[in-house]
Amino acid sequence: MTALAALGALGALGAFLAPTAQATAAPGPSPRQAAVTDWETLAWGDDTYGQATIPTTSQKGASAVAAGAFHSLAVKDGKVLAWGSNLYQQTDVPATLSSGVTAVSGGYLHSLALKSGTVVAWGSDRYDATTVPPAAKSDVGAVAAGQYFSLALKHGAVLAWGDDRYKQTELPAETHSGITAIAAGAYHGLALTDEGKVLAWGDNRKKQTDIPAPVTNGVATAIAAGRDFSVAVVGGRAYAWGTGIANQNVPALAQSTITKVAAGNSHIVALRTDGRAIEWKAHTTALSAVPATANTKVLSIAAGAYHSLALRGDPPATP
Repeated sequence: MTALAALGALGALGAFLAPTAQATAAPGPSPRQAAVTDWETLAWGDDTYGQATIPTTSQKGASAVAAGAFHSLAVKDGKVLAWGSNLYQQTDVPATLSSGVTAVSGGYLHSLALKSGTVVAWGSDRYDATTVPPAAKSDVGAVAAGQYFSLALKHGAVLAWGDDRYKQTELPAETHSGITAIAAGAYHGLALTDEGKVLAWGDNRKKQTDIPAPVTNGVATAIAAGRDFSVAVVGGRAYAWGTGIANQNVPALAQSTITKVAAGNSHIVALRTDGRAIEWKAHTTALSAVPATANTKVLSIAAGAYHSLALRGDPPATP
């Protein structure tokens, strides 16, 4: 199915999502560093809706990027910028997000932003995905948008709202404290505890919540949720499971020194300690092409349904 046909099949299928990289509550750059950067925004992959065509205003200076299914988001000087598909107004950024924003996340047809600890949501409100509950309107540290549901992280506890057809908003007791990162797939959620344990819940039709032994027995440092698969980093190695890829072999370059991962409809992006971004399809170990500029100095990554984003530049100076 083409990207155009897939988007048109929303009502009948509701079949996919493009999650971003993991949302994490770990300490970030100082407010000054978050507001002003000279980092370059990179994009590659499907551009059917202009999601990989970076607007001039977003080409440099962003402090964060996120990818929805067919749209892209960035934070620049505390302001949210958006481009790509706007079928459900997911790129019509609310006027209140012109300053003070620290994080963004893109779902299938909706978007999330974090401003002064408050979650702001816009785009499609199917299954109440953008109906932010009172608990998510203060002291939130991270957000993650799924297909028709949303997650937030508050004082180490996961909050969830929206579509619950596969129990993706019915949170396990273990998610109520000690969580440091969250990720949202099409119909499943992931969380990372402060002890490096990966938690998974929701849809398991493709075994995306059946965490493999190397991840269960190890200490994970990063997570990402694809459409119907999951990814984690343990000991610098990427592991992927779900949609028939349990215990999948990953490319050689993803078997060590991996620091971050992002997952889309059927592809995985990983960031190495040497600043190189690599990408591969979930069912193969062959690397996909990325821009030459993504081979060095990459700081963060994000994955849409069929496109990817990255920020490239020099890391913030150590205080």
